[in-house]
Amino acid sequence: MSEDARHNVLAVAKLARINLTEGLDDQEAEAALERFAAQFAGIVGLMDTLAEVDTEGVEPMYWPLAVPPAPPRDDVAARLRCREDLLRGAPEQDGSFFVVPRIV
Repeated sequence: MSEDARHNVLAVAKLARINLTEGLDDQEAEAALERFAAQFAGIVGLMDTLAEVDTEGVEPMYWPLAVPPAPPRDDVAARLRCREDLLRGAPEQDGSFFVVPRIV
């Protein structure tokens, strides 16, 4: 595995906050890094293949499914529940508000 591929795998793992070699000995860790480097190379190869596709004159899709999205509903404020109903389920309340632990 090239040093560049190793660096890319470790950089992506760091960004994702994933430890790819935790609990592995040196030989197993190197094998895992090689496996991930090969997978990354495959993914980048697929992206290169997609980049070669001629998309001239193809209209962009705004919805990838055959069924169009539901039309947006009107944004209307509505009082669905009263204060007493909401406070009834609270673990602690003072009759008008939720009571929560003080943080600061």
